[in-house]
Amino acid sequence: MNETSSKYVDSFATEKLINEKLSKVSHSPINSLFKDDTISFENIGNLSLDKSNVEELVSKEGITAFSMPSYLSSRRYIENDRIYLYYYPAANPKYNMLLLHGLFDDNMANYVYFIKQLNNLNVNVFFMLLPYHFERKPHHSSFSGEYFFSADIYRTCNAIAQTMYDIEASYMFIESLNSLETILTGFSMGGCMAFKYFILKGQAVKTFLFNPVTELSTLVLDNPLLTTIGRDIINSGFDMNEYTKMLQKLDPCHNIDYQTDNNMIAVVYSVYDQIISEIKYKRFIEKTGITNVNVYSAGHLNVLRVPRLAADIVDFLTKGI
Repeated sequence: MNETSSKYVDSFATEKLINEKLSKVSHSPINSLFKDDTISFENIGNLSLDKSNVEELVSKEGITAFSMPSYLSSRRYIENDRIYLYYYPAANPKYNMLLLHGLFDDNMANYVYFIKQLNNLNVNVFFMLLPYHFERKPHHSSFSGEYFFSADIYRTCNAIAQTMYDIEASYMFIESLNSLETILTGFSMGGCMAFKYFILKGQAVKTFLFNPVTELSTLVLDNPLLTTIGRDIINSGFDMNEYTKMLQKLDPCHNIDYQTDNNMIAVVYSVYDQIISEIKYKRFIEKTGITNVNVYSAGHLNVLRVPRLAADIVDFLTKGI
């Protein structure tokens, strides 16, 4: 894709998000509602699915969504306490995909082209809403994802943990619908969450990341999109080092001490990306030892419109990149 237009789209979107949303809100870890919560993944393998709690919904556009209770509810925001899986079935499905979107996403139309390409390649797509996004946005929240990642580190850590349990529940539900192989994919923050789940499950879930967040614990220090969050932490008087340490405990890219199973994971990154630098992608690939890597001439956001993305995912499913 064109370098100039790719960079412009990323820069424009970043500026718009900061000016119209992020700069108008502030959060603090002081007196957080989640301060006393304990983060644990010990029970994630012991969940059971009660299909009687699953509700089938149909949007005004005619798209089916399945909704079920989250196994790690926030208990503070009822809107966030249900999982939503939007379902885009293929005519002759051979595979399933569980797709995780990006941070602050609020427009599913951005994924229409990508999903259509996947459906044409015989892939059922299940689009999982991350905590605090889209329908899961709390009533008092100003925009999608505001409460997912903010200066309130305790709530952020809870949201990351909840995401892991929601992915597990989504897998169980998809497996109850059919016996097709399911690949986990994630874009941007969704990519980071997918990688976290991949590691948490012992690399047993086939996973494809595109333009993933690669260094979760340092985002507020060096990401141009999140400068307001860094400001909020400083203004609250909370120790920035402590904030970073708390995220490091959940950051799948921190202290990598394992050998990556390259039969189970692949990565795509964009060279014109203005939100995550190519240096970070290369550092991530070097640290993890992932060899299934494709590089696109695209930006962070318009990677979703790269025609070969869907084909590369299916190729990885069938024979690897």
